[in-house]
Amino acid sequence: MAGSAADRTALELGARGAFRGAPFVLSSRTEVSNAGGATWNEWRLTFDDGRVGWLAEALGVLTLYFEGALAPPFDALEVGGGLTLDWTVVERGTAIRLKTWGGESPGKRTYAYADLSGRDGRRATVDYGEREPIVFVGQTVTLTKLGLTPRPGGAPLVAVSGGRTSRDGAPALEVGAEGTLAGAKVRVRGVMQRTMRTGGETATWDEYLLDAGELGLRWLTCADGHWNFVAPVEPGLVRESADGERATYDGETYRAFGNGTAKVSYLAGELPWPARVGDASEVCDFVCAPRVLSCEWTDDEISWSLGIYTEPDAILRAFGRRALPKPRGRAPNQPRKAAKSSRR
Repeated sequence: MAGSAADRTALELGARGAFRGAPFVLSSRTEVSNAGGATWNEWRLTFDDGRVGWLAEALGVLTLYFEGALAPPFDALEVGGGLTLDWTVVERGTAIRLKTWGGESPGKRTYAYADLSGRDGRRATVDYGEREPIVFVGQTVTLTKLGLTPRPGGAPLVAVSGGRTSRDGAPALEVGAEGTLAGAKVRVRGVMQRTMRTGGETATWDEYLLDAGELGLRWLTCADGHWNFVAPVEPGLVRESADGERATYDGETYRAFGNGTAKVSYLAGELPWPARVGDASEVCDFVCAPRVLSCEWTDDEISWSLGIYTEPDAILRAFGRRALPKPRGRAPNQPRKAAKSSRR
């Protein structure tokens, strides 16, 4: 269970750490929620050298911010030239500061905000709570990089439930299942089943939220017996063609395969946000076998993820299972070798 508000964190007030050799203390924590019900923590880092940083603990990801600006380097400016800010808006909304531990609330209780992702992998957030917007620029970090030790229990999540599984049966993995995948010990924290109408038919697939320890939160997806191991991708690092037929990421070009509206039909366990049966979002997949680059968006948020085709035998070994649903057909990102073995 998610527990009380005081328990919804993997960190400890007063804990000491260091970033790039500079010691700090976690001096205060503010719990924040947006209009959709998603909740995250904002930690104030007070450095021994007098600096102040902010650590956002959201969706199983840690991002360290310092007050800054979005302006390009001076040397990149040319008289008469254009000015391009290489940032992508990934979320905008209204937030409410619910409670603060260890100090006074850092600003207005209710404020508008926008989260950005840069082409260089950095992140930024703009706080519109004051007369002039305040910009914070940062990067994702890990507990190891910060010299911090997590509290027992893993990443803070929200309990979810509801709906019914499809006629194909219950999900292949249950909440609490443990195994080793891609060299990391993982535990299933939540299960979400989704459906999408495409080509006159209804497609159904399962998504398993994995707690992968130091790696953070990861996903396993299963559609028609085909599995993908999925990790989040920084949206600013993806470039989509104007016609929407191609996307480029990490030097690879992916071709559009399919898109539609995905709806949640079943929930169990815990997820990083308060998902509900019936929640809908637009999705689009781009394929470069054995990988699939997926975009998901609503009116106020966009996210990208990268899935790698994982053969069923690897899932069997990872979770110590005797059997799994047999693959049907061929997956869009299935390598030819794997496709042949699945037809045996």
